[in-house]
Amino acid sequence: MKLISVTGENVPPSKGGSPADTFDRSIATWEADGKQKTITVTYVRYFAKVLAEQGIYDQEAQGVPVSHLVAVLYVEKYPQAQGSRHYINSTEEFLSLFEGFSLAALMERYPGITITSPA
Repeated sequence: MKLISVTGENVPPSKGGSPADTFDRSIATWEADGKQKTITVTYVRYFAKVLAEQGIYDQEAQGVPVSHLVAVLYVEKYPQAQGSRHYINSTEEFLSLFEGFSLAALMERYPGITITSPA
């Protein structure tokens, strides 16, 4: 599989002040066997703060938003996952994606990766 691009976004809030405004979405597009597949992982925005507080990954210091990493790490951890949309609401499951994480190692595994921000 070849990673083509990664992006992240805030989940747009819905009408009525729904808690949806507390979620982020990570999107990664891969190419395998001549076909493209996009994986979307939605998670509680607060988890990025937990990563920083526990000294695992600080998006402010590293310069790459957590939302640009989650979908890639999810596919690496769950390569046989079915479907294209996934949701994480467990702190433990989210933190497990970052076990042994290194931004430099990720960039080395996916040279030439395009990390984009939504328009």
